[in-house]
Amino acid sequence: MADPARTDLHSATITGSADAVYRRLEDVGQWSQMFEPTIHGAELARDGNRQTIQLWATANGEPKAWVSERELDPVARTIRFAQTVTSSPVAEMSGAWQVLPLSEDTCRVELTHTYRAENDSAESLTWIARAVETNSTKELSALKFACERDADSEASPFTFTDAVDTTVDPVLLFSFLDRGELWAGRLEHVAEAEMREFSDGLQFLRMRTRTPDGDTHVTESYRVSQSPARLLYKQVTLPALLSLHTGEWTITPAGESWRVTSKHTVAIDPDAVHKVLGADATVSDAKRLARRNLGNNSLRTLEAAVRWAGTAVSQR
Repeated sequence: MADPARTDLHSATITGSADAVYRRLEDVGQWSQMFEPTIHGAELARDGNRQTIQLWATANGEPKAWVSERELDPVARTIRFAQTVTSSPVAEMSGAWQVLPLSEDTCRVELTHTYRAENDSAESLTWIARAVETNSTKELSALKFACERDADSEASPFTFTDAVDTTVDPVLLFSFLDRGELWAGRLEHVAEAEMREFSDGLQFLRMRTRTPDGDTHVTESYRVSQSPARLLYKQVTLPALLSLHTGEWTITPAGESWRVTSKHTVAIDPDAVHKVLGADATVSDAKRLARRNLGNNSLRTLEAAVRWAGTAVSQR
């Protein structure tokens, strides 16, 4: 018979100051850009060194969401966490991040998880153990990469936004953005679209998108719908040039109008530049191309949303 609870420890040695590494672990808002399994992370509340966070992430390929209480100790560089709202099949989950300095510019990061499955099921415990093993390994590897990458490295993410102002109904605008499965019939640059919805606002959107030169490519994204004003996403199947693409759509007041904004955070894969763009291309060329193509698609989507919302109002 399986033990009702299990504790796993994972660790990595990282070149970087212990304080800098700790700060990355404290800032969950940046986790989606650093950790592959994380779709989105948010700080819900903060009282001194007590922090409430919500994470949306994949576990064994399934999208999940949970809420955790964290105790921050910047002096000891330790973050203890306990899930207060779990996701099946997890009954209990707690643990800690601990950053141990080895020298001025080297540290060891230890990640501990203690967990119990619903109904103390051996099968569920095995499922959780596999998810913890996969995600912990990926997260520590990504943390090491992010900390050891130079801040102005060609591989570092960059962010840009596009926006339009309109007086049409913001509820209709959000509905257009939220119904991704209808985009193939609403957006010229989307050839195919299909979407699955899960609990906690989670969605999985698969699209075949047309590029300006007539080619198509498939992208797959997990999305977090926070009706009626915010929709976040993270691409998990990316175009060949990109190693990261996260973004969000937001609708905010702008005087007597509404501002609909598209924000992208993107990282270029330097190893793909010559393969995709040719021997003379540079990472800067790839960044300009990504900015242009993604920005153009965003503006076309925003303009289509405004037109659709205006038409929907006139047909009421």
